[in-house]
Amino acid sequence: MTQTNRHGLIRDMVRQLREHPARIAVLGDMILDNSIEGEPRGFHPETRVPVLGDATSQESVGGAANIAAALQRLGCEVTLFGIIGSDLPGRQLENLLDRQPFTSHLVTERGWPTPRKDWIYRRHEGRVEMIQRIDYDRPLPAKAREELVGEFRARCPEGVQVVILADHGLGCIGTETLAVIGLAKQRGAKLVAIPRTTVLRGQPVDAIVINAVEMRKLANASEQADPKLLATRYAREYNQHVFLTLFDEGVVVCPAGLREASGTLCEGYPIENPDWMGARDITTAIVALGLAQGRGLVDIGEISVVFRHLVAGQRGNGRVLWHDVYRFLGMDAAEAR
Repeated sequence: MTQTNRHGLIRDMVRQLREHPARIAVLGDMILDNSIEGEPRGFHPETRVPVLGDATSQESVGGAANIAAALQRLGCEVTLFGIIGSDLPGRQLENLLDRQPFTSHLVTERGWPTPRKDWIYRRHEGRVEMIQRIDYDRPLPAKAREELVGEFRARCPEGVQVVILADHGLGCIGTETLAVIGLAKQRGAKLVAIPRTTVLRGQPVDAIVINAVEMRKLANASEQADPKLLATRYAREYNQHVFLTLFDEGVVVCPAGLREASGTLCEGYPIENPDWMGARDITTAIVALGLAQGRGLVDIGEISVVFRHLVAGQRGNGRVLWHDVYRFLGMDAAEAR
């Protein structure tokens, strides 16, 4: 697709959003992200561990909350459902969400640690690169997922068009949570899922957004298996749209029931020193928005590669607004206001 065609898609999506804001609910794993960035200062003289100096630290919402925040920034009406622990990270995550202009319904699970991740970067020769990630998470009790379903049943707003199930592998999406699928369908909503675990395999959702590693896992295939072929087979077997994200190569779109040998590649943009954290989250947001607007699947894929590129250039959980998209595509950013 030419750049000019992407211009038209973006303009039309923004126009439709202004006239009819999309109503989207997000349910899934909540994460407190902490990005630590510093300059290498050699090694500690006693422990010999590497030292970062002139360091900064910034907390942000991750997982399902990151998807909700991205959608709200683009002009959607968003409702978020998730689970946090009764600990300091849970309170920090709740405080960050209180500053967001969308409604959050949170279940608090006592004695369970709120999932959080430390992303550690070093500044070196004008570049910033990630050198380590630390995960803090433990299995989630089933009763917490049952409470979350009850919260969704009672508080999911009328007129919601799409429900996102954000499975980041941290326990919020389990067998108990699958009841949300039926509840969403009763409300006439479409379903988009991130299936990091196999809980959502074959479930009656409309679309999944998945990377190559997860596609192999979902298909129970070897590490050498071609994820594009697996995505095509999955779309055909389970009658679901598959959006396969492939780093800077782009996004492969496989429509439900696909009979061709392969899906359609929406080509990405070259980028130096990308960090793809959050790229799948923003892809999921765009897929949900596109389905809410009734857009063609390939058109949705074409729009998503623009957002993925911008997120990868901002080290993951960066803010992407419409005027950022307009500037990147060489359009008049004043149109986005």
